Amino acid sequence: MQLDFTGSDAQALLDQHNIALKLEEAKELQSQLGRPLTLTEATVFGIQLSEHCSYKSSRNFLKGFMTSGENVILGPAEDAGIVRVFEKDGEGYAIAVGHESHNHPSQIVPYEGAATGVGGIMRDIICMGAKPVGCLDGLRFGDPAKPLQRNIAREVVKGISGYGNPLGVPNIGGDVYFHEGFDENCLVNVSAVGVLRESELIHSYVPDCAADENWNLIIIGKPTDNSGFGGASFASDSFSDEDDMDAKKAAVQEPNPFLERHLIASIFDLLEELKKTGDFERIAMKDHGAGGVVCATVELVEGAGFGAELQLDNLHTVGDYPPHVIACSETQERFCIACHPDLTQRIIDHFQVKWELGKVAQNAGASCVGRVTKEPQYILRWKDEVLCDAPAKVITQGILYDREYEIPEVEEKRTEVAYKDGEIILSAA
Repeated sequence: MQLDFTGSDAQALLDQHNIALKLEEAKELQSQLGRPLTLTEATVFGIQLSEHCSYKSSRNFLKGFMTSGENVILGPAEDAGIVRVFEKDGEGYAIAVGHESHNHPSQIVPYEGAATGVGGIMRDIICMGAKPVGCLDGLRFGDPAKPLQRNIAREVVKGISGYGNPLGVPNIGGDVYFHEGFDENCLVNVSAVGVLRESELIHSYVPDCAADENWNLIIIGKPTDNSGFGGASFASDSFSDEDDMDAKKAAVQEPNPFLERHLIASIFDLLEELKKTGDFERIAMKDHGAGGVVCATVELVEGAGFGAELQLDNLHTVGDYPPHVIACSETQERFCIACHPDLTQRIIDHFQVKWELGKVAQNAGASCVGRVTKEPQYILRWKDEVLCDAPAKVITQGILYDREYEIPEVEEKRTEVAYKDGEIILSAA
């Protein structure tokens, strides 16, 4: 299906197909491609170019943070940051730190929203080769005197423990505040900490040799369904009284922590095997981000300046869903491994035969869906149909903003703190 956003019905097309693009954005992307967009391309752009995935508005500001240092092995360029803690016998020992928010999902489906936030941030540090040892949460809820706000707080906490406990990963810290300003949208910030040797670091982009060596792309884990479809766009939007909350609930992912625990064990078993055979550096790995299969695969290759060709109907799925939904669904508990073609069947057998993913969750498994290409074009096919044919960099950075802003003047207020007879005394300075 072709969508032409230069006609008088352009806005109606966006609304009809729930494309999360502004009209001017759709027109700009059509201009960059030089032709009308397919339904899948428009859907992909709406998700991948959301604030959640591309940081299209905040990129310029995030660049201002200090992200390098003597002990920083890896700054915020991949799935998690890596900081060296100490060295011993020539080996660096490090911690991986990941952080993300699951605010909107937790507001409307508190248990599932918080649980999938924990699962996702765990996968982010695992992708770097780190073993998770703890999670932390910064929580902001509405007025606790209101029953709805108490329920949201209670279910969020249950969701955090309901995912972390089956994984065997403790909650080691965090904080919580309550204020009526968070009545309409709570904040659920989840962080994870993992440990690794510096030599165990795995990257979430393919190496320079990947295109020449025809590296493959393998999807591992839960079978793709329609859960979480459009989650990134939803997370980048705001709530209003006119919103269809039932439709927004459908954009929240469904958690399966027991499958994730099995995946974690099987992945680290695979890594140990690859070390023994000297193949550890012939893989790259990425969590399925908020744009699903497209998000994971395009970011793996675009980070190295390459493209990819995918055959989407090779993917293990459950249910009869349209191709653009399968391409972008945020189904949980999935990883993408890029590997040298010599390793492809070995990796698939590792998950399908040795670790029997299909017995842990129906239709779970491992599927080779495509390959890395030197031409930096991202091509997605469904049977004989080309669903997407666009430069990989346009998919990840096709729309960037340099928004005007003002720095407000804030009156300085200071409070003097003193102690008397074991009590705190506060006074304005």
